[in-house]
Amino acid sequence: MHEMSVADGILKIAVDVMKKNHCRSIKAIGLKVGEMSGVELEALNLAFDVITRGTPAEGAALRIKRIPITAQCNRCQKIFRVEHYNFFCPECDGVLILKSGRELQVEYVDVD
Repeated sequence: MHEMSVADGILKIAVDVMKKNHCRSIKAIGLKVGEMSGVELEALNLAFDVITRGTPAEGAALRIKRIPITAQCNRCQKIFRVEHYNFFCPECDGVLILKSGRELQVEYVDVD
């Protein structure tokens, strides 16, 4: 379950933001998580709840924005949402080049 290490990294980032802003607690953390990131959201939420116990982030909400997989055709240059991991252009059968969907980043930290 790599979600525990992901949750730990998120907590470290949030605590750094909290300290830099001279705050005492973390209320919410906004995340961008791509569909291809390999992160199971339910497991991430569970791991985050466990790892934040007794920390300034205990009870903080994870607000997750799921980023779809999009790609651009290397032949016709059209951009498509990728369905079923099919990386061939539905218009011209060219190869699709990934544009989004692998994100895993902290977008914001709401501190108090």
